[in-house]
Amino acid sequence: KNVGVVDAISAEDIGKFPDGNLAESLARLVGVTTERSNDEGTKISVRGLGPEFNLVTLNGRSMPTVPGRYVGGRSFNFGDIASPGISAVEVFKAGNLTLPSGGIGSTVNMVTTRPLNVDGTLRSFSIAGVEDTTSEAGGLPVEGAMLFATNRGRWGFSVSAAYQERTNQ
Repeated sequence: KNVGVVDAISAEDIGKFPDGNLAESLARLVGVTTERSNDEGTKISVRGLGPEFNLVTLNGRSMPTVPGRYVGGRSFNFGDIASPGISAVEVFKAGNLTLPSGGIGSTVNMVTTRPLNVDGTLRSFSIAGVEDTTSEAGGLPVEGAMLFATNRGRWGFSVSAAYQERTNQ
């Protein structure tokens, strides 16, 4: 029997909202707040505990974090992961014996697109222009993202990519 509190957000849910990244999408869950840097969500706090108390995994494997001397510590920057390749994000708000240890605030598991779970072929492309009023450089930076996943019965593959270039003050 599995006991605990789990919230999840799927790729379909992420695509419905105009969120810039995974941190902003996760802020839509109850008990999750976002820390912002340069007007974008970067880190999350769960149940009032700071980002350094979360354990972040990708398909169940721990994600590396930035050393503390660069204002990172144990906190994970969700801006480092492109959302097109993520099929779901699970936020475990309570301890669970099946999870790796270390998530005092929560354990956040990002699940990538699994091509053998796709019916046929899945394609997603997006391009956007972003007006950044915080930069003196001006211009209209372009962002792009794509996902291609295909299932050929006994084998399949998935490719995702994202591009973003901005000038900060």
